[in-house]
Amino acid sequence: MSTTAKRFNIGFAVGAVLAVSLNLMPYLRTLGAYKGDGFEIIGAPFVFRRLGGIAGIYEFSAIALVADIVVALVIALLVAYTCLRVPRGDSSP
Repeated sequence: MSTTAKRFNIGFAVGAVLAVSLNLMPYLRTLGAYKGDGFEIIGAPFVFRRLGGIAGIYEFSAIALVADIVVALVIALLVAYTCLRVPRGDSSP
């Protein structure tokens, strides 16, 4: 595999991990909130699952999930492209 492909793959993996982390952050912050009168939510920037509340609702949106996946792919591709554009730090002349 060429150096360019390696840099792209590493950048894409870092971007994907970043996007997944951003999606899980609301879930980790609201974990267990449904036991009271709060909501447990998953998703960023679009909430695709919501559980809880006084009435005890469960909502899931496939459209929001697909939109979150598209946003995650865009983030991963932007990070990968940025890794290609940043000059390498070679110290050899």
